[in-house]
Amino acid sequence: MMSEEESLTTKFNKYNDLIFSSKLPIPRLKWSRGKTRLGQMACKRKQSWGRTTFYDYTISISRYYNLTEEQIDDVLIHEMIHYFIAYTGQRDSSAHGTLFRSMMNDINQRFGRNITISARTRNLQARSAQQPKDYLILALKMKDGKYFLSSVNPSAAGKLAISLARAREIAHYAWYQSQDEYFRSMPRVRSLRGRQVSEEVYTTMIEKMKLQR
Repeated sequence: MMSEEESLTTKFNKYNDLIFSSKLPIPRLKWSRGKTRLGQMACKRKQSWGRTTFYDYTISISRYYNLTEEQIDDVLIHEMIHYFIAYTGQRDSSAHGTLFRSMMNDINQRFGRNITISARTRNLQARSAQQPKDYLILALKMKDGKYFLSSVNPSAAGKLAISLARAREIAHYAWYQSQDEYFRSMPRVRSLRGRQVSEEVYTTMIEKMKLQR
């Protein structure tokens, strides 16, 4: 089975031959998880004797959104136009200036493509939603009236149970299971520590979680 990296190289070679007369050396090609850009051509530049040269080209294509193969190809060709202009040392009036637009329109007409200047990501659907994660949650009520929630690494639960039995400042504690996104940004701890929360948040969260017995 062809990997995604091999697939991107295959696509590049196809359009390099078909559209750019095989003039472009294969750059660094990679998939990204970009949300604001569907594609990007990046390179380094060097000034020497008043002349600017470009090198170390990279083309990135986002796999964050659920794009068709045709849409992915259009994004790739868009970035290949940028690459062609930079590699051949041509000057344009702006990033998507007269030269870029002329090449884009010619390619669209001759090869039946749908390349655009920019793509709106607002209406695009993410390629795959993040799968819910299971969290082992320790809920603590302290004798001084403070409340804590802690996302615990399951492998450390036994060690923490010993610490809980010895902790005199704890008024009540309980273990819960949750898939709530609230805990995604919370580190999974191996020691007796957690996030202090209000009584309201504490009560709301434990009512939504499954008590572990």
